[in-house]
This record gives sequence, structure tokens and C-alpha cells, in this order.
Amino acid sequence: MLDINLFREEKGHNPELIRESQRRRFASVELVDDVINLDKEWRKRQFELETLRKDFNKINKEISKLKRAGEDATNIITQSEETKKLIADKELEVRDTFKLLNSKLESIGNLVHDSVPVSDDEANNAVIRTWGEKRVEPKLKNHVDLVDLLGIADTKKGN
Repeated sequence: MLDINLFREEKGHNPELIRESQRRRFASVELVDDVINLDKEWRKRQFELETLRKDFNKINKEISKLKRAGEDATNIITQSEETKKLIADKELEVRDTFKLLNSKLESIGNLVHDSVPVSDDEANNAVIRTWGEKRVEPKLKNHVDLVDLLGIADTKKGN
């Protein structure tokens, strides 16, 4: 999964590189914009949540002050309960936005290197190097058949 900071221009990165990589994969370029927008939305909601928590802490300090002074704090306690509910709702929003952001982020592949040929068919991939010579003999068994033949592993139960 790509680092979210690669999508953030304000962090000095260029999301156009990711868009170009998506084009070279023949994948959806709109996903990059979706991730950028969801990231902005998630950070905004996260900031709102932190602000609510800060307000909640201020209210609780005020309640503590009033109780120590022996004064009535029912209005502020009501405000505290309302803020607590807002925090719970905002936490849910933040969590849902973060899950959606990660699901979109996971669907974007790694950056394609410049040396990779641009093609929508794997048959056009370049062979960089080979090792050894391919044996062509009648009745030659592959590794899966050999494992079954030798009884080394139970491939049927391994699923």
C-alpha cells in the first residue's frame, strides 16, 4: 500500500506521479482523486473531533471548579453530555471515513517503474534474465505432482 503522504502536495509530493502510474497500469486514475478528497475529508473530521475533545475537557474543568466552589453546575453538565454525544458521533464519522480511505488506498498499486513497458497484456512484458535451461523430457513431473507423489504434504487439506 502506498504511503498517504505521497498523495499530499502540501507535504512536497506530486500526486501526478501516482496518476501516471495508474495510467500505465490501465487502471482508474479517478481513484487517486478519490483518495486525495477522502484524505482531506478525514483530516478535517479528525480536526473537528480533536476540537470537540478539547472543548469537552474545558467543560469538565469548569464543572470541577463549580463543584469545588459549591455552586450549581447542572447547565454545564448538560452541555458536557451533549458534547460527549457529539464526540461519539464524530468518532464514528472519522472511523468510517478512515476505513473508506484505506479501502481506496489499498486498491491503488505500487508506482510503476519507468523501465516497465506500457501494455495492458502481460505477454508484452520484457524478460530481464533467465537462469538455467528448461528441461523438455517426456513424463517430466512438476513440483505439485512430485509433492503428491512423495506424500510430503497433504495438498487437499491445505486449502
